[in-house]
Amino acid sequence: MMLADKIKYVQDTVKDIGPAAAFKELIAENDDLIRGQNLENGREIAESRCAIFHGLMEDWAREQHEEHGCSHPFAVVALGGTGRDEMTPCSDTDYAFLFDGALEGNRFLQHLQDQVTHTSDFFVRCGFAGEVLPFNLDDVPGLKEKQLNSFLDMKPVYDPEGLADVFRERIRDTYDPFEHFLHVTETWRTNWGESASKNEQLDVYDIKQDGLRIFLAGIWTLAGKEFCHSHDIYERMDDPRELHAYDFLLRIRSFIHLHKGTNKRPSASGSHAEDVFGFEDFMALGDLAGPHADEKEKFEFANEVRSRFLSDRRRVGQFTWGVIGNELNEGRVIRPGSGIVYSTGGLIDTSSDRNTDREKSRAALAMLVASQRYGIPIDPAGMESTFHDAGDWLVPVPELSDLFYESRGSLADSMKFLAQLPGALARLFPGYDKFEASIDERVLQQRKCMRGALLREKLRALEDDLERGHNALNEAVDPEKLVMPHFEFTNEVEAALLDDDHLAAIRLALFTKRLPETAGDIAARSNSDLAIHQRFSSGFSRIPLKQYYVDCFADCGFAPETLEIAQFLIENRRLLKITALKDIMNDLQVENIISACLHDESLVRSLYIFSNADRTDWEGVEAYPDRWFNIRELYVKSVIALNGEQTDLTQDLLLSGIHKSDLDTLRDFGKEFFGGIYRKYAVRFAGYLLGLREDPNQPPKVSRIRIGTSNIIGIATIDHPGIAASISGAFWKLGIELRQAHLFSASSYGLALDFFHLAPADPDHQGPGITELMSEVATSIVEHKFISDEDEANLPDVARNIAIRDTGADLYQLRAETRGDVGALIYYLTCKAYRRLGANVHGLAAHTGKDSARVSVYLTLPGNIDLAEAERNVRKWQAREF
Repeated sequence: MMLADKIKYVQDTVKDIGPAAAFKELIAENDDLIRGQNLENGREIAESRCAIFHGLMEDWAREQHEEHGCSHPFAVVALGGTGRDEMTPCSDTDYAFLFDGALEGNRFLQHLQDQVTHTSDFFVRCGFAGEVLPFNLDDVPGLKEKQLNSFLDMKPVYDPEGLADVFRERIRDTYDPFEHFLHVTETWRTNWGESASKNEQLDVYDIKQDGLRIFLAGIWTLAGKEFCHSHDIYERMDDPRELHAYDFLLRIRSFIHLHKGTNKRPSASGSHAEDVFGFEDFMALGDLAGPHADEKEKFEFANEVRSRFLSDRRRVGQFTWGVIGNELNEGRVIRPGSGIVYSTGGLIDTSSDRNTDREKSRAALAMLVASQRYGIPIDPAGMESTFHDAGDWLVPVPELSDLFYESRGSLADSMKFLAQLPGALARLFPGYDKFEASIDERVLQQRKCMRGALLREKLRALEDDLERGHNALNEAVDPEKLVMPHFEFTNEVEAALLDDDHLAAIRLALFTKRLPETAGDIAARSNSDLAIHQRFSSGFSRIPLKQYYVDCFADCGFAPETLEIAQFLIENRRLLKITALKDIMNDLQVENIISACLHDESLVRSLYIFSNADRTDWEGVEAYPDRWFNIRELYVKSVIALNGEQTDLTQDLLLSGIHKSDLDTLRDFGKEFFGGIYRKYAVRFAGYLLGLREDPNQPPKVSRIRIGTSNIIGIATIDHPGIAASISGAFWKLGIELRQAHLFSASSYGLALDFFHLAPADPDHQGPGITELMSEVATSIVEHKFISDEDEANLPDVARNIAIRDTGADLYQLRAETRGDVGALIYYLTCKAYRRLGANVHGLAAHTGKDSARVSVYLTLPGNIDLAEAERNVRKWQAREF
């Protein structure tokens, strides 16, 4: 019976007993076929099962279309295995709605989805669930990999106006045949030997992945050339045994699905648990002999089935081996007219008309772009042909920019390839030869590798971040929650938000950072106070920065904006670091960043991502968690300011159970708190703070917090004068070193919410446990420890060069240096600030150098003390008069 006749039989049954009853009855009939002894009906079973679904779907679609109408051409098509008419009991039902018109606002589509997706109407009517995605012609260029391949076997189910053919033609006009070839042959190319060896395993065998898809890789390789249906290839096959072998695997798959008796959801890769054979499943093949067979007959029948099963698995593998092997032996063309083909050894250039340096350079770099984009190697023979003596003739050409704009593959790997060719990179990037052989502080400290290799590590770190960021956005239920100004953001997601121009600029800036000559490079060379490696570690081309990108890449295809951004990043490469070292990330610092970035959010983001990649494994977050916390704080506040976002968390606080009448108490902590990274901890501490407002006798809440790599102690408590000294004194007493702290208060309500950043732990130093630490801090606050007359009289004598100044941002900076205990100096300054100035401390920071350390405490003075009076006080401390 032809498929059309099978579908008609289904639809006649529907007329007699209704859709749901027909589905149940016809599936039962199909299951009986599967349980039968006939092993030659694998395709018959699969087609008949598909006919049930096709018939019901076509009936439903026609009824909806005729009843509700659609102003644009509409079709329902089957895709993938459903489109090949190769369904087994646990197969997915893969259908799609096609429209020649907009999807948004399409009332007919909304009506269909209401039945199929949003309610159980379709399931109740037809007996099976339908997860049917809609597509229009504008979606076609975006079809990639697995989804694109599912359209290869697109089959009209209800298509009154021939829309499926229009879609297929549009796909042919827009898809990349070579990329499709790589996708469908990936399993064969990466683990064919592994799949072949599994043919003899009895413990684990996946009939879909290691059997059916091996065969289909060969079919899709041939079909992908013209983007035709797999059935067209079936009809052209010379040896009928190959398709019969595949049909037999379908037959066995149908049996094992039914035998297992489950229908679990497939994994993200499309794998089904029911496809995996274990030893007991292989032993169960004797059941195909039928219910009346005795034990010996089942035993012998099972041996025959296993023998054929093994033989046919080998046959489908042999078929695909031949198809793909033949493609590679002949050379699969990457792009018509390019002359570049993919052969058994990798990529080769088959053209022979490359005469000038420019022609040879374009061909060589085009091959490298293809290698990067598709993730396949260059044939080693190319080193002796296309790239032979490239250091003598390679010149910058448009394909050079393609390497930096390409979103796929690894630019780091491409640069590593070029680095193997003597002199090649120096011809493309003036100054590179001197740079890669030079010595800087990192090389001296790490003593592992040269600067060229370290540079590629930065590119690779950026690539890893981008991959993770795109994956996170694609997999997120609510991607908006991963995007600024939400504070679950990650560096990876922020990188993935950048467009091609900005990402290309970051890559170019990372690779060329030390090549153009800047004013700083000129100043360093003439500074005899610097070590020799510090004086001569940058500016190797001796070409001024403003000229470098204009002159060196004039004919390389870079957009002017890309070159301008790269130049900006190099000019401002230390901006975030220098600003973060100013300790308090207030509005003044944020405005400086925004102004430098021309009030452009993408430029702020680019500078942030560039700075992160540039510090890969050197002065990074592990070594300097406080600095990177401040950089993140700067970034967060800058993006919020540029977006004009509200800085309160009203909705989040209400959802956490906070009453609306209590919001004013929390808002009193101010914009500095709610405008940065700390704001999300408003929810965590809000309930306790409100409880303290009602009952001030409750003990402080002291919690350990991790923000990135920063290890922080968060404290919610009743505020009191000198609280910063009480807390700092507790840390000093316990020998816990601080890096920085930020203190917030709701002064109208007498509440404090403070965050103290701990220095990275010394693995050789056994300090107090976290429970002891939190207990001691809480006790110090409650008992007002470390701020008495006696405490001041016994302050450690560690402060040198004490000074106070106006920062110009409503805060004063009290600073001092020490060659002794940094924790003691922090305590000294906070105690003096309270005892002698009556100051309110808002933050502090400690910076350690080789021989000494500097501590800054940021404070506001009471109304009765001005800066002059404060300076007189400080001079008395210096003279030990207090």
